[in-house]
Amino acid sequence: MSSESTDMVSNFLSKPLPWHGAQWQPLVQRMQAGLLSHALLLKGVPGVGKGYFAGAMATRVLCHQNSGEYACGHCKSCELVRAGTHPDLLVVQPEATGKPIKIDQIRQVNEFARKTAQQGGRRVIVINPAEAMNVNAANALLKSLEEPGGDTLFILVSARSGDMLPTIRSRCQMVSFTVPDIAQAKAWLSDHIADPLVVDQLLSLSSGSPMTARAMFDHDTLAVRGRLFNAMPELFRGNLTPVEMAKEWHTGNLVELLAWMGSWLDDAVKLKLAADESCVRNRDLMRMLDYMANKVEAADLLVLRDKIMQQRQQLLEGANLNSQMLMEGVFSDYLELVI
Repeated sequence: MSSESTDMVSNFLSKPLPWHGAQWQPLVQRMQAGLLSHALLLKGVPGVGKGYFAGAMATRVLCHQNSGEYACGHCKSCELVRAGTHPDLLVVQPEATGKPIKIDQIRQVNEFARKTAQQGGRRVIVINPAEAMNVNAANALLKSLEEPGGDTLFILVSARSGDMLPTIRSRCQMVSFTVPDIAQAKAWLSDHIADPLVVDQLLSLSSGSPMTARAMFDHDTLAVRGRLFNAMPELFRGNLTPVEMAKEWHTGNLVELLAWMGSWLDDAVKLKLAADESCVRNRDLMRMLDYMANKVEAADLLVLRDKIMQQRQQLLEGANLNSQMLMEGVFSDYLELVI
């Protein structure tokens, strides 16, 4: 397994997550019949476990016990996968969050795809997230996808498959993922989070994506979000300037922070137009949301929401934005809405 895969080793489980049955079973049946495509594109919203599915499928394909629905978990191949040292498994991901997958990494993929499997079975290449490939890298991958080896499986994982080259998408079997049933998500999260009210709040904030909700819990996101929320009235009252706010917040997870601030504006619009709290995601912040809904026109709320989400998208795509200036602008725009 490539050293690039170290951040994903924990994703390589013997079984997929509980809500993956509809995607898992048809692929295993095709594999057992010798009909599995040479390239899979796992696409769908973030936070539903596509990376875990990719890991479980890679482990199953490489497992020496070929008859079961899942990898056995104890053969030599499964042990090598679990240790992160399987010679026939290559995982490619950006060198750092928000960075692209470069052409040199895909050249390594192409070289790996030409080799003979050392364990006598198949070779598996996982690229996650696939949309992170820059144009040169994506074009370099096409040759291997067009002329795959008979024992090589590509698994591409993407939350934004529309950003990928159509020529790559067309060479893959699409496997679509959506958020699971709320009962399944709650049951899975309840094994990790004791308080059912926290589970409900996290699922609301994550739009039902259980992996996102779990990550929020593990990183104490509710506490960080609460600090930002508590600072906003100080900004509105003039006790803190946008520059002072930016100094406090520009070093954090800006993708997450902008998502919160965009969702607050979105909720304020919903309250203004529908006057219905049931459609609000941030129900614990109703006082501030009501204030913005009563103070600002819906069109102005939407303009700023769209601007913030565009900036967030730029960060996701690896744009090298000045974080201090970015957050000064966001806090200034928020302030101008309510003064």
